[in-house]
Amino acid sequence: MKKQKQKVIYNEHDYNQVQTMRRKIRNKKKKRRRRALALLIIIVAFVAFLMSDYSKIKSIDVTGNERVSTDYILKNISVQKKKTFIFSMSCRQTEKEIEKLDFVKKANVKKSLLGHVDIDIVESQPLTYAKMNNVLYIVDETGKVIKDENQSWLSYVQRCPEALEFDEDTLVRFAKNYKKISSVVRNRISAITLLKESNDPDKCQLELDDGKIFYVRIDQMEKQLTSNNYYLVIKKYPDAKHYDFLGRNVYVNQ
Repeated sequence: MKKQKQKVIYNEHDYNQVQTMRRKIRNKKKKRRRRALALLIIIVAFVAFLMSDYSKIKSIDVTGNERVSTDYILKNISVQKKKTFIFSMSCRQTEKEIEKLDFVKKANVKKSLLGHVDIDIVESQPLTYAKMNNVLYIVDETGKVIKDENQSWLSYVQRCPEALEFDEDTLVRFAKNYKKISSVVRNRISAITLLKESNDPDKCQLELDDGKIFYVRIDQMEKQLTSNNYYLVIKKYPDAKHYDFLGRNVYVNQ
């Protein structure tokens, strides 16, 4: 028996489906190429922008400064207008640089992608001052000792108690501890003298505005002159004039 030949029936619908699939694949490839090209263009344009003058700092505004000049701040930071790229600038690093400057207590720095930098500072207040070899030394509330060789700040700091008989190294140690004592006590002090006793070289005399005199040691001031301790001693010995703080004890003399 002869085998019958199978007839191949041409189906136009199947052919159209294949063509459609091929077109879809080609279109997807074109879209991917276009997207890749667009992304490459964007990346190149962004890199070109970052490397151009348009991404450099255009302006730096300083606020909050009264005694500290804007020029002084701008000259002592690494950020420079029209030179520093805005994307490479660290706000925290700039704040640290500013907070190291004289009479600066706190700095807050912000930047925008448009190239603008805003610096807001809080100035520190002077606590005491000393004069040595015609140089004015100012202790501020952060514990920094500021040298003023021209004594240009003398009229401003004279409202603070003067520190007498100090050398520079001892004044630096004194400043780190003096800033920590209670402001209740500090605001009452009218004069400070380093007594330079051979057996007690760090003993200081603090004269208060009511005539009372406190004797303290530089490294013990913070613990000895808390506001609570001050009030307890004054309340217990209101008529005494001399108060010698030694460790946890207070020796009182009329």
